[in-house]
Order: sequence, then C-alpha cells, then structure tokens
Amino acid sequence: MASNTDRANHHKRQCSRRLALQALYQRQFNEIEPTELYKQFADDEFWPKSDHAYFHQLVKGSIEHTKTLDHYISDASDYPVDTIDPIELAALRIAVYELIFCLHIPDKVLVSEAIQLCKKFGSDDGYKLVNAVLDKLIKTVDRLQISHQH
Repeated sequence: MASNTDRANHHKRQCSRRLALQALYQRQFNEIEPTELYKQFADDEFWPKSDHAYFHQLVKGSIEHTKTLDHYISDASDYPVDTIDPIELAALRIAVYELIFCLHIPDKVLVSEAIQLCKKFGSDDGYKLVNAVLDKLIKTVDRLQISHQH
C-alpha cells in the first residue's frame, strides 16, 4: 500500500508533467529557452503543487534530446512526427524521455500519465495514438541498454 509520502510525491510529479506538457507545447510554436519557460511557469497555479526539480528535468531533458525522442516516436508511429497533434507530441516526448532516462518511473505510470494528459488537453482520440506508440516502444525497447547509451 502506498504511503502518504508516496502519494504526495506522485501528485507533485503529476503537476510537474502537466506544467512540462504546457511548456513543451508552447515551445513548439516559439523557440523559447528553457530558463524562460521556467520563469513563466513559476507563476502557474500548479507550480506550488509541483516538484520543481522534476519539472526542470522534464523540460530540459525533452528539449535537449528532442531528436532522439522524435526518432523513437517516429519508429513506433504510423505518422510522421511533424503531423502529430502538438499536445500528443508533447505528451509523447515527456513519456519517451521518462522511458529512456528515468528508469525509476514504471512503464505503467509513464503510460498512464501521458494518456491522462492527452485526455485532459488533447484531441478526443489523441490518447489512443499516445497509448499505441508507448505500448510499442515498451515492448521493443530495452530501457537499461538505451539509458547507458545516452
């Protein structure tokens, strides 16, 4: 059974992912530097509820590794990355970043979180694409091997 501390940390990470999704979405339209994004989102209503270090890690890591993340997304999708809805793409980049670089995050959690973000912010059926891409990656990717390559 999860402790209160585990639940609190999980909620903080949920808020961090939500903010990271919004930051990465915004960055798709404007080449805003991560430090500027950090400042902008520090005023968000979810900021006090978030894990600030994890938000920074998700944003910085997803931006630094965009080419790698997009390569994995492209390989697992039937659609070119540049045709994927911006919300779904941001959610995928966060989830694939966690898949590759955050080995402590269970597969089930990163998939669930990405789907929830898409259901909340994305198109009606966008979560289905996200689920399919992540399901394929989880079945075909050796997390430990990839993390040692990066």
